[in-house]
Amino acid sequence: MKIPDERPHLEEVREFYADISYEYDGRREAYFVNLYQLFARCLREVFQERRFGGPFTTVLDAGCGTGSQVLYAANFCRRVIGVDLVPEALEVASRKVEARRLQNVRLLVGDVTRLSLRDQSCDCVLSLGDVIGHIPNYEAMLAEVARVAKPGALFCFECENKWYPGLLWNREERLAALKDWRKGHLRVWKFQGKALTFNSFARGEITGLLARHGFRILDIYGFDFFTYLLPILEKYQFSDRPGWWEKAVLALGKVDLALTRHFPVNRFGYSEVIFARKIR
Repeated sequence: MKIPDERPHLEEVREFYADISYEYDGRREAYFVNLYQLFARCLREVFQERRFGGPFTTVLDAGCGTGSQVLYAANFCRRVIGVDLVPEALEVASRKVEARRLQNVRLLVGDVTRLSLRDQSCDCVLSLGDVIGHIPNYEAMLAEVARVAKPGALFCFECENKWYPGLLWNREERLAALKDWRKGHLRVWKFQGKALTFNSFARGEITGLLARHGFRILDIYGFDFFTYLLPILEKYQFSDRPGWWEKAVLALGKVDLALTRHFPVNRFGYSEVIFARKIR
């Protein structure tokens, strides 16, 4: 574990997302606009185009937040289960489910490291929004995902990549990264005057973690590579005012999206979406 204080950290995460849950889906900042476009592409390929198998019967969204992925998956699957640590976020998700009169969605307040689901009960697990990076004991999450996933199940999740161009402009983080080439380091996300610490992962490290829990990587999509080639400050990434910096982030995000499956974006993007298969 890279984050040692598990309980205080998880409470900090819960409070942070509780504060923004009411407006999370409607964020207009360039970072979120680009990220939502990437998620939409991934969901389309998983459920509509069936690029990684399917159709899927039971989908788990581990760390479902306000339910955007849950709602999408519900259109294609017999049953969708959304689990999240933040009750306020699930309240927002519940209102969406009720408004659409969906009968195949179940929302649960819970910890993704201790799921109240049966063994091998899901044939697809989603976890977008860097859920794994917020969890100190991320091995426990992977163990739980492996437990509830059927053999052959798809696991689609997002995590933060250790090596990305932003290290060129951030001396403090660069020094932290260089302490151990093989493992990820702690990264700080600053947003709305608050700061959250989370884990990044080196490519070999995440590959080994998945293999240890019975998963084989099928593909990796990168995100936010070109946006970090320039020394763009976080305040420009997280501003909803359409200045030229914000427009640059949006434009570069389109390039990222076009090349997300290709080098160097899929190797050195700030974030990566990993598609893995449960092989045992």
